[in-house]
This record gives sequence, structure tokens and C-alpha cells, in this order.
Amino acid sequence: MATMGDSGTTLINDPAELRRRLDEMTLDLRTLDLAGYRNWLDRQMARWRSDPVFAQRKRIRDLRRAHPEVRRLDREYRQAIENAAASPAGRRVAILDKRLHNAERAIAGLDAALQAPPPEKQPAIVAKRAGFVAERQRITDERSALVASSAELQQLDRVVREVRRVWEAIGLDREHTRLSELLTRTGRSSGHAGAEFEKRALTLAQPDIVRDVGNDSLHVLRKVRLGAAGVELDLVFVRRRGGVDDPVDVQAVVEVKRNINDLAHGFRRRQVDLTWLTGDTRRYDPSAHRTGHFRTGHFDRPAAHWQDAKPYVFAPDSFRRFVRDRRSDFFLDVLYLVTRLGPVWGLSGAAVSRVAARVATDDDLDSDRPADLVRLLDWCRSLAGAVETPDVLRLFTSEPKRGRQLLVVT
Repeated sequence: MATMGDSGTTLINDPAELRRRLDEMTLDLRTLDLAGYRNWLDRQMARWRSDPVFAQRKRIRDLRRAHPEVRRLDREYRQAIENAAASPAGRRVAILDKRLHNAERAIAGLDAALQAPPPEKQPAIVAKRAGFVAERQRITDERSALVASSAELQQLDRVVREVRRVWEAIGLDREHTRLSELLTRTGRSSGHAGAEFEKRALTLAQPDIVRDVGNDSLHVLRKVRLGAAGVELDLVFVRRRGGVDDPVDVQAVVEVKRNINDLAHGFRRRQVDLTWLTGDTRRYDPSAHRTGHFRTGHFDRPAAHWQDAKPYVFAPDSFRRFVRDRRSDFFLDVLYLVTRLGPVWGLSGAAVSRVAARVATDDDLDSDRPADLVRLLDWCRSLAGAVETPDVLRLFTSEPKRGRQLLVVT
């Protein structure tokens, strides 16, 4: 059974159909022999060939291979970096570089403030800026003196100039600039696509979730953080107990991932969040959760989430519906996962991107050589987490009731 959306997309909400489709689309890297991994890698290559970032990385790799002096300079540069970092002057320069960066940022911020300052504040801003400009000059002078007196820093400077000369001569600098532009554009596009998918997924999934948890007086909250360290719940369905100042009761938490292979990452993060939000103090370090609002590191006081100019108050007992499953030891009930149907690889999207980057950039890798393929498989397996998407899918499709909490958009 599937629910049809306005855009022609559908939501699979039948556990049996979902399990069948996912079985057909799963090729779990963690379970494959070498022949299976060859098939896995070939499927990735078929996708990567149309990726401009992958193509650009290969272009850079081929350019490096055509100019052996680049690799020689890489080695010299790494050695010069190590030597400089180990020297007294190099350690001092590292501190100065951080201070210089901070001074530059302060000056940029004050320049922005001077674009349209309140008249009464302009003299103070100008004076503050002058102080940072003077500090920048002092840092620059000290740094120059250190470089002039250090053989290690002078050698590093020479190697950097030689690297820059060679890169400019063969066009490698321009190719790297092009790669940076592509990465920026791809990141922005991915972020936009993720936000759009979240909106569409909520429209499709909301009726199913409301039907499960009860449709009376539900509010859907987005990006709930509560002033807590690292906590961000994509979607939270809540019911008010009384007025706007009274705590809400959480009826469901929804994790949305556009890439099905990132489902496990979201699932793991929500387990960490729910451990803290439910007050399971034996399983987290409070020092990692201290903020200005939660000074003890525990969720021991109310916190408000504001949406549409209205407060929604969360108290320590707002998450009392969340209880660990006895068999898996995970929070499963009333945790909903929404994602998009696609191949399941056994690695997160970020890990698959790392594999693509290595295949495209490794000067020494030839995946047609059996020994290289074995090393690549071992490295790929090392990227897998303790829980990956195939594990999460099994958890949620093993029981019909829980299977309804996994909502997959096609």
C-alpha cells in the first residue's frame, strides 16, 4: 500500500512491500566477498562518472601523474611542515597565526559595523578598529622576525614558493580552484534539496503519524534544540497539557534523511539525544552536555522551543513515552524514520563520498589490480559504523507494527 502525494511521489507504508523493495535494493558492503565488492564498486563508478566533482578530482589526479615533480614537492612540503612545527620559532608562529586570524576577523566585523553606525557609537568603533589594526601590525612584525631567524621556517617558505610556481606553470592551481567552486555549489545544492525533501516528506508522512499517535490537538515542531548541546530533532509531534506555559507531551519524534544511507547516522544521533532527554544518566557524561541553560549537564529544568511566535515548553517528563526496547536496547517506539527509496550500500553517504574521493585522487591506486582492490575493500569496511542503515531497516521491518514507523518516499 502506498500514499500518493501531489507531486506524483508516493509513500510506502506497507511493511511487507517495503521489506521486499529494500531487499532488492540492498548491497551491503560489510557482507561482500571480493567479487561482490567488485560489483559494488562498479555500481558506484556508474554513478560517479556523471558527478562533476568526481570528474574534476580525476582531472587533478591525472595532471599530478603527468608531472612527477608535483609528488616530489609534496614530500618536501610535508617534511618542511614537520620540521617547522617542531621548531621553537614554528610553535610561536602557530600561536601568532591564530591571533592574526582573530584580528583580521575583528577588523572585518568592525568595517561592517562602520557601514551605517549610530553616530554616538562611531568614535568607539573607530578606536576599537585602530587597536586591532595596531595589533595586526605587531603580530606581523614579530612573525616576520621569527621567519628571518629560523632556518626551518625559511625552508618551508622556499618550498611553498616552489610548489606555487609549479602549480601555476602546469595549471594545477586553476584546477583546484575549480574543484573548490564545484564543492561549494554541490554543498549548497545538497542543503537545498534536503530542506525541500523534509517539507515534502512531512506532507506525505504526517497523516500516517497522526493516525498512529492520535489526531487531537497535535502540534508539529521543527528543528527543536532546547538550548541543549548537540540536540536537534528534525520534527517533533507534541500535545499541550494545558496553556502555553504548561509543558508539552511528546507524542513522536521524526528523523528525516533524504539519502537512505544516512538513516543510520540520524538514528544513532537520536539515540544519543533521547538518552539525555529521558534522563538516563548512567549512559552519558554530563560534562559533554553543559550549556548556559543546562549548567549541571542534565535535562533537569524546563526549556522552551519558539515557533510561530509561540512558546512550547519542554520539561524533564515531556519524553516519558520513550522507553528502551528490551531486545535491542534502542529507543524505537514513537520514533519515526522518513527517507527516500534508493540503493542501500552499507555505508553512510559521507563514507561513500570518501570512497569516491579516494578512487578519484589516489595517485597509486589501480582498482583493476587485485591487491589494490583488497586494500580498498579493507579500507572501505573500516568506514562502516557499528550500526548502519541495513541494521536500522531490519530493526523497523522485523515487526508489522514497528514497520509502520519507517516511511519511505519513492
